[in-house]
Amino acid sequence: MRNNRKRVHILIWSALISFFFVQPVSAVEIADATDFKLEYYYPVFIAFAIAVPVWRWFIPTQLANLQVAFEIDDDLYEVHKITGSMSDARELLGNVKYGIGLYMMGMTGILILIAELLLEAEVYYKPNLIIAGILIIVPVLISPWETLNTQLRIFETGGKKAGLLTGLLRRLTTLLILIGVTFATLLYGIQLSSDNTLSPVWLAAGMLTFMSPTIMAYGRIMGASWNMLIINKWRTAKGRANPIDPVKPRFFNRLFSLILVLFLLTMPVTALNGIVTVFYVLFNDPANGTEVLNYGGIIGHSLYTRIDLISELLFQWQFIKALPQFLSLYLSLNIAIVGLAFIFELTRNLILGGQSFGGLFGVTLDSPREIRTEVKAQNRQLTFAFAGFSGYTVLLLVLVCYKEFGDLMPFTPWLEDRGFDEGNRLLTTWMFIGFGQAIFLFTWLLSIIRYSPLLKLRFDLNPDERREGAVKFAGGDWMRDLVDEAAINEDLDGLIQFQRRSIDGDAALVRHEKARARMWELAIRGLWPKAIEEAKKVLAQGGGDDDIARMLIATGHMASRRLDAAREALHGLQQPEGYDEPELLAFVCEWLDPWQGMVTEDDFWDWENNSCIDHLQALMRMMRGWQPSPNDDSIHNDRLTRVAKLSMVSLMRAQRKHDDALALSLKLVREEPTGVRPRIATALCLIDKGDWHSARSILTELKESDGQDPRVMALSSILGQVVDEEEIEVALAVGKGKKMKKWINSAPVNAIAGLMVKGGMDEAISANVMIAAHEASRRGMPPIYRDSILSTVFNWLVLLPTWIVLGIFVSQEIGQAQGIVIVLSLTMIQFGGRRFSRQQRRVIRHRDQKAMLAYSKRMKRFKVVPERSNIPVGTHLLLSGMLVTVNGVVLDLGLPGWMSERLPKDSEKSVKARLMRQAKIMSKSRPPRLQPLGEGWWLKRPKEDGADIPVLERLIGAVAYRGRPQYIQKKTGRPSKAIASSPGQSRTVSNINMTQRGIPQNTRVSERKQRLNSPRKDVRVGSKTIGPNVRPNTTNSLTKESDDDLLSFD
Repeated sequence: MRNNRKRVHILIWSALISFFFVQPVSAVEIADATDFKLEYYYPVFIAFAIAVPVWRWFIPTQLANLQVAFEIDDDLYEVHKITGSMSDARELLGNVKYGIGLYMMGMTGILILIAELLLEAEVYYKPNLIIAGILIIVPVLISPWETLNTQLRIFETGGKKAGLLTGLLRRLTTLLILIGVTFATLLYGIQLSSDNTLSPVWLAAGMLTFMSPTIMAYGRIMGASWNMLIINKWRTAKGRANPIDPVKPRFFNRLFSLILVLFLLTMPVTALNGIVTVFYVLFNDPANGTEVLNYGGIIGHSLYTRIDLISELLFQWQFIKALPQFLSLYLSLNIAIVGLAFIFELTRNLILGGQSFGGLFGVTLDSPREIRTEVKAQNRQLTFAFAGFSGYTVLLLVLVCYKEFGDLMPFTPWLEDRGFDEGNRLLTTWMFIGFGQAIFLFTWLLSIIRYSPLLKLRFDLNPDERREGAVKFAGGDWMRDLVDEAAINEDLDGLIQFQRRSIDGDAALVRHEKARARMWELAIRGLWPKAIEEAKKVLAQGGGDDDIARMLIATGHMASRRLDAAREALHGLQQPEGYDEPELLAFVCEWLDPWQGMVTEDDFWDWENNSCIDHLQALMRMMRGWQPSPNDDSIHNDRLTRVAKLSMVSLMRAQRKHDDALALSLKLVREEPTGVRPRIATALCLIDKGDWHSARSILTELKESDGQDPRVMALSSILGQVVDEEEIEVALAVGKGKKMKKWINSAPVNAIAGLMVKGGMDEAISANVMIAAHEASRRGMPPIYRDSILSTVFNWLVLLPTWIVLGIFVSQEIGQAQGIVIVLSLTMIQFGGRRFSRQQRRVIRHRDQKAMLAYSKRMKRFKVVPERSNIPVGTHLLLSGMLVTVNGVVLDLGLPGWMSERLPKDSEKSVKARLMRQAKIMSKSRPPRLQPLGEGWWLKRPKEDGADIPVLERLIGAVAYRGRPQYIQKKTGRPSKAIASSPGQSRTVSNINMTQRGIPQNTRVSERKQRLNSPRKDVRVGSKTIGPNVRPNTTNSLTKESDDDLLSFD
C-alpha cells in the first residue's frame, strides 16, 4: 500500500509541477507525419515507460488483497482471501491477459495525450494521435461486446459447457446484434430528419446504443454495490477493519475512504440531477440549454444564478480551463483516481460478492462460493472488470475533455464543422452520463431495502487461516474424525446430534465441521440438491482444495441427472495414483448415458475385484429379468455390497419372497450389529409376516440408539406411532395430499417421491426403474423399450401412402412439379419429426425426460402401474440403484429406466415366458404389508409366541448385540476431550486410511500394468484413455435366452 501511494503521489505531483512551468497557448496545431523530429516521439516513449511499471507493479499491488465473502450461516459470512501478496496477484493475472491488455491500451492512449500536453502543448504530432486513437478505440469497441457476452452467459444452463465452435458462433451473433441495433438507431434518426441527414444528437444516440451493455452493467453494479461500499468505507474512515479493507487502514486510506463516502452520499442526488437535466434539454430545448449543461445541470445552474460567490468561482474556472497544463493535471488526476482507483474498487467489490447479498439487480457472474473455489470464476470476474469497463471509463474521460477543454483538444475544429459544437458536445456527454445514472438510480432504489439488514450481518475475517492453524495445532481435529466415522457408518443420528451440539473451540473450525456433517447427512438421505449446495459451502470454506467435496458435488449432479455438470466437476481432479474413486465416478457418469457415454460393456473387464463395478453388472442382470438375484458367492464384504443387499431385501419383499428377504436381513444384522438399516429391513420383513410386536421390539432398540435418525422416525410412523411429517422419510411413509409435491425435486433418486405426485410416473422410473419390477413381472412387461406396433403401422402404412395420394392429386390439379414437392416436403417433415423426437428422448434430465414419458405410456399399455396401493410400505427406506463411494461413504445414484438401452436384445417371447413363471410364483405367496399400521394396534393385537424376548435375540442371539452397548454409550455419554499432539506429530487432515474405510484401490487392470513400467505420479481425472480390455477366456460365458439365472450380458 505504501508503494501504491508513492506512485500515485508522483503522478499527481508531476502534473502539479507541469501546471506551474508550462506556458499557456492560444491555438492547437497538428504536425504532419512528414515533419519528422525526434522530440515528437518523446510522448510515446514516456507513455510506454510509465505504462510498463503500472502493468508490472501497480496493478498487482492493487489486487494483492482480494477477498470473497459467502454465507455459511444465518446472517453470518466468512471472508476468505484470494490473494495475499503481489506474487499471488501476478499468478492470478497471468490468466486474464486479454482483459489486462485492453485496460493497458486505454490507459496508454491517455498517457500519450498527457505527454503531448506536457512537452509541447501547442503542437500535436499526427502519428502519436493515431497511435493514441487506436489504443483508445480498440477497448472502447470491445468493451460493450465483452460485457454483453458476459451478461448473457448468466442465462446459460448450469454445468453445460459450450464448445469452441458454439462459443464462437454465440459471440459472432451478439456482435451482429449489437451492430444491427446501433445501425437501426442511426437509420431511425435519419428517417426522422427532414433532409435525411444524421444529426449530432442521433449520432450520439447511436454511440449510446452501442455502449449501452457496458453502461447498463456499470449502473447495475454501482447501484447494487452502494450499500456495501458506503457501510464498509465508512468503517474504513473510522479505522476499523472490514470485508473490503481487512487490514487496519492508515491515515491516507482513511482520508480517501472519507472522500469516497461523501461522493457515495451525493450519488443518488447527482444521478437524479443528470436524468432530469437530459430530459429537460432534449424535450424542452431551452434557449439557455448550453449554459445549463455547462454549469452542472439544473441543480448546478440554479446555484450559479442565485449565489454570487459560486458565480465568481465558476468565472475563474472558465479562465483556468483555457490552460493546457490544467488539462494535463485533469487527465493525470483522472488516471490516478478514475482510471486506476475506480476500476480496482469495482474489481474488489465484484470479487467480494457484495452486490449479491448487499443489493438487488446486480450483475452476478458467479456465486461467491464459486469465486472462492474456482480459478475460472476468478478469471471471469477480472476479465469482466478490466475488459468491460476500461473502454467505458476511457471514452467517458475523452468526452468530458472535449466538453470542458474543447479548445485544447485535437480535431475540435473538425468536429465543429460536422455539427458537434460546444452545445452538442455537452449534450452528448450528458446523455452518456445520464443513461448510466438512470440505471444506477433504478438499481439503487431496488437495493436500498437491503441497507438495514446489511448492517446486521456479521463477517468473520480470515477464518481459513485460523481454521488451518487450529487443525494443524490439534494434529487433525477430533471433530473431523467423528464426522467421517459417522458418515461411513451411515450414522445419521450421530451426524444430526453433532450439528445440534454446542462445541467449544474455534468458531470457524466448528462451523466447517458442522457443514461437513450436514453435507454427509443430506447426501446419505438422497436430498441431492441441498447436498450439492452444502458441498459447495464446504468447498468454499476449504478454499477449493477439498476434493472429497468436489466428488460429492459430481455425485449429486449425476443423481440429479445433470451429467454435463458432473463431468465438469470431475474434470482435472488431482488424486494419487491407485485411488480409484474418482475414476469410478467418471466411469459411472459415462455409463449413465447409454447414447453418448464414452464407455461400453466391454470396459467392465478393465476392472477387477471392484464391488462398485460388480454391483453395477448385477444390477443390469436384475433389470434384464425384473428379478432380484442375491449372489451368495460374492467375494465382497464391504459396505457397498451390504447396502446393495438391503436394496435386494426391498425387491424381494415386493415380489413376495418373504422368507428369503427375512433371512437376508438377519444376515445383514449379524454382519453389522450397530447398523440402522439392517434392523429396519428386519422390522419391515416381520411386519410383512404379521409379527408386528417383534418388529416393535426392534423399533424400541433403534429409538434407544438412533432416536434422531429420520429413518427410525419413519419406521415409528409405519408402526402406528404419531410422528411429525417434516422429514422426507416420514412423509413418504404416511404423508398424503399436495404437500408431497415438494419432495419430487428434493430427492431425485427416490422413486417413491415421484409416485406420490400425480403424473410423476416418469420421474419415478427416471429415479429408479426397479420400483416397477414387481408389477412388470406380474403383467409380463419386458424391460426393453420398443415402439408400439400400432405406431409403426400408422407411420408406414397410413401417413406415407396419404402423402403419396395427396401428391398425385396435386400433380393432377396444379402440376407434376408441385405434386412432387408436396410429397417430398410432407415425407421429410414426417421423418424429420420422428428423428427430432428420437433425439429429444436422448436428452438426459430428471423431470419430464422424453424417453421416460414414452416408457411410462408403455407401462400403462401393459397395465403396469406401481403406486402406494401395491408397493410394500417402507420400500423407500431400503431401495437403491447404482452405488458409488466417496471417501468410503456409500451413496445411491438410482437406476434410470433409459438404462434398458444397455441391455442385450432378448427375444420378447422368451422374456415374457420367464416373467410368466415369476408371476405364477408371486401369485401363490402372501402379499406384503402395503399400508402403515393403525394407531394403538399394540393394545388390541395379542403378542406372538415368544414376543416377550427381543426378536433379534431370539432369531440371532448375542451376535445381534455385539458392540451395541459401547455404541449407545458413545452417543449418550459425555464426549471425550480433544487430545492435541505435539507439533512434530501433526498430520494433514486429508490423510486417510483407504483400506480401513473400504475405498477401492488399484482395481483397474490397465493402470496396474502401466504402473509396472512407469514411476508413481499423481493422475488427473478425465485425462486418461480407456485401457485395454481384459476378458477372461471361459467357455461358460454364454447363456441361453431362456435361463433364469443370467450370468453375463452376452
